[in-house]
Amino acid sequence: MPSGSAEAWRRGCPVPVLPANLAISDGAFSMGPTRKPSHMSTKRLRMATVSFATTALVAGATACGGDESGPAQPTRTITKTPVNTTGATSEPPASSPSVPTESASRTQYLSDVDPLTSTQGVDTSAVEINGEGFPRSVTLIASAAGPVNSAEYNLGRHWGRFSATAGLRDDSPTGGKLTFEVSVDGKQEFSETIPLGNSQEIDLDVSHALRLKLTVTYSGQDSGSSHYGSWGNARLQSQ
Repeated sequence: MPSGSAEAWRRGCPVPVLPANLAISDGAFSMGPTRKPSHMSTKRLRMATVSFATTALVAGATACGGDESGPAQPTRTITKTPVNTTGATSEPPASSPSVPTESASRTQYLSDVDPLTSTQGVDTSAVEINGEGFPRSVTLIASAAGPVNSAEYNLGRHWGRFSATAGLRDDSPTGGKLTFEVSVDGKQEFSETIPLGNSQEIDLDVSHALRLKLTVTYSGQDSGSSHYGSWGNARLQSQ
């Protein structure tokens, strides 16, 4: 087998084969019944045969992906990574906003938690005190029949400040007044008697405290009326 045919066979390409019925006449090739040339020399016949085989080999190599210079080489794809020549550092993708940790400022409204104890219960409806609205409030009712009402809350030593606006709810009886008190771990930290139509801002340090107690006291003689002592937007803030 010629070297070109062997290479083609090794690569799996079709190997050209000379047809058995090749006939030569007047220097040209024709297909027909096999016959012995009578008017052409053996040398000319050999040259014609070589020419045909060479042409067939070249055509086969071309069809197999190669050319006359040798077998086809496999194609390689090279991907180049861009090089940062500016010296700048790539910025990481923006992160999602972080979840607040224990150290972040937090607010807890007393209207959203239940007291540990209460004398006559608490009302957590929205209120108006001295014409100002407070949607998240705690109200304690007091009267001559039940002059003292209190509610105590667990702070768990997790909070730093207690804030509220204290005063009688605007629908309380005319002329009424209540005494508002705040105690922290049994110690009175605030006490003020407030008449209807007035209010008092409260802001107390309750750092590391365990208990917070709110109390309203009615000292009047009107036995037929109830007075509503409200703590507008009563809230705890983290330390």
